[in-house]
Amino acid sequence: MHIIHAGGRRTFSHAHQPRIYSMGRKVQLLLDNTKNMTKNIKPLLFVVLLAFLAACGTRTPQPSDDTLIIETSATPVPTSTAVPSPTLEPPRVLTVCMGAEPTSLFLYADKSAAARAVLQAVYDGPFDVVNGDVFPVIIEQVPSMANGDVEMRQVEVEAGNMIMDVRGNWVALESGVSYRPSGCTSVDCAQTYEGGEPANLDELVVRFHLIPGLLWADGTPLTADDSVYSFSVAQAFYGNTSDMLRFTQSYTAADQQTVEWVGIPGYQGPYATHFFSPLPQHLWAQMSIEELLVSETSTRTPMGWGPYRLDEWTPGDHISLSRNPNYYRAEEGLPHFDHLVYRFVEDGDAAIDALLVGECDYVDQTALGRDQASRLLAEQENDQIDFQVQPSAALEQAVFGIRPYDPARLNFFDIKEVRQAISLCIDRQRIIAELFLWRAAVPDGYLLPDHSLYNPDIPHYDFDPQAARELFATAGWVDYDQDTSTPLTSVGVPNVPDNTTFTFTYLVPNDAQHETVAQIVQASLAQCGVGVEIQSQAWATLLEPGPDAPVFGRGFDMAQFAWGASPTPPCFLYQSSEIPGPYPQYSKGWGGGNPSGYSNPEFDNACRTAMFSLPDVDEYQQAHAQAQAIFGEDLPVIPLYWHPKLAAGRPDMCGIASGADLISIESFNYGEGCGK
Repeated sequence: MHIIHAGGRRTFSHAHQPRIYSMGRKVQLLLDNTKNMTKNIKPLLFVVLLAFLAACGTRTPQPSDDTLIIETSATPVPTSTAVPSPTLEPPRVLTVCMGAEPTSLFLYADKSAAARAVLQAVYDGPFDVVNGDVFPVIIEQVPSMANGDVEMRQVEVEAGNMIMDVRGNWVALESGVSYRPSGCTSVDCAQTYEGGEPANLDELVVRFHLIPGLLWADGTPLTADDSVYSFSVAQAFYGNTSDMLRFTQSYTAADQQTVEWVGIPGYQGPYATHFFSPLPQHLWAQMSIEELLVSETSTRTPMGWGPYRLDEWTPGDHISLSRNPNYYRAEEGLPHFDHLVYRFVEDGDAAIDALLVGECDYVDQTALGRDQASRLLAEQENDQIDFQVQPSAALEQAVFGIRPYDPARLNFFDIKEVRQAISLCIDRQRIIAELFLWRAAVPDGYLLPDHSLYNPDIPHYDFDPQAARELFATAGWVDYDQDTSTPLTSVGVPNVPDNTTFTFTYLVPNDAQHETVAQIVQASLAQCGVGVEIQSQAWATLLEPGPDAPVFGRGFDMAQFAWGASPTPPCFLYQSSEIPGPYPQYSKGWGGGNPSGYSNPEFDNACRTAMFSLPDVDEYQQAHAQAQAIFGEDLPVIPLYWHPKLAAGRPDMCGIASGADLISIESFNYGEGCGK
């Protein structure tokens, strides 16, 4: 069969028929979204009529050889000639195939990748964050002390008022609370409040300036009041469960273009994105938070200022949008398409089928996974698609049980040299190759190498079984029988009885991917004389809160799971304050995020300084670098691999930046518009 596509003709055998959509449905969808088309005309008849008019134009009858021409004394009538009609250009349509459907498009309701993908087209920005760097979109500049949009203002704080203490906690000022007095930007100059007189602290003031001329899709001016309204909605929705809200003292409009954020006294931390994405106050102000969560206006067709505006949502099938004529970059010719369609597909293979026959132009990360990796690579080899791989900030890790909750439990991993030896003996490059069929950088810490705060000098552990065995020996694990196929034996290992064989239990989720990784870990460590007993469990069982759960109840040897993306470097996940255990001995109770039990005061101090220092001061960069260096030396976990984000498009696609996240959807283009 032959499919005619905007990028040229593609030929397919009958065995490669599209699995989801017919071309007729794509034409019908195009018709449904073209507002000037008459709805009562049947789609096929209308398409035939358009084709006929485009081919024939508007014609005037021509005289034949025996036509009688009558001349008069009046002005001669010239012979009629054909006047060509203007060519009717069909609307340009960009179709993005997705493997998941949002549950809602209300900004504060659904945070899934599917919802974010659609909202990228509705809301452009307000910031784009790439590898830890913040790029302003509808804000004139990223606020900083250098450009004058950030200042520290001294204030008097009475006892009982809420502040951020030196440990980053949201607390009331009272006797015994440690805080940073005015002018103090590190933990070293902290003081303890003794009651009585007010304390002098600094409050952080940040100003965000909207670019001029922003309009909502209906033509209403977008102002700072719309961002303040969004703040009030977020407050009603989240209360004080969000750090950004908890540490906000006030959020006001200084003028029509300027928002002013003021932190609670003592707050010294990231601020560049403490701007609330605007919501259309002129449309939604009369609705309660309960109404916003269910209203068609806010959940199905929310108003935005981005390159496209929402037209309709057909559940289970597609979401369609059309070009926003009031988009602030419209004069640049953006977006490149008249219509944008997000089409929901049943699985990754169906998405690739649709891409190959031209029924979708781009397939985003929600539809593709490791099961499609081999096929994607093959189709790219044949120049049928443009395949993209991006590492996400989701880190798969093997977590050591360094400090079990039960002190009588055998502890193999209390010594950092043992943890280092384990890291040297796991072939992480093989894990990446077998899972994803390509080579990728093996992680050295909890930040991607391209992150703006990444420390390139942290320790690196290549696969080296011989070096691992030597390191095991220095830690007291020896090979008595000189047989690498048998486990090592302990001699003088702290907290481990002599003559204990080095065999431990490895907990993993019971899915194919994690079990594949566990088997590679098992085979790798066998080369070093370490025995591994794999124990797989359901996700819900493995990762439920303590005290009875195996991981977060701190009753395991080693366990594998992933932490998702964090907006800031996630050193906090490995702090002593995050160790799960009974409250109040453990400040987070059984909800702490550090099940390894790892505790190092030096790391805690560096991480705390990094988290609660202004990005403008030297301590911020230095503390993040120090925390990473300590982490790389101590290895509370082994970073195994970054979960990849896969995306694929037509081979003639262009304008894609970080395409898996669709942050540049307004620039997407294909065909002649790409200049290829």
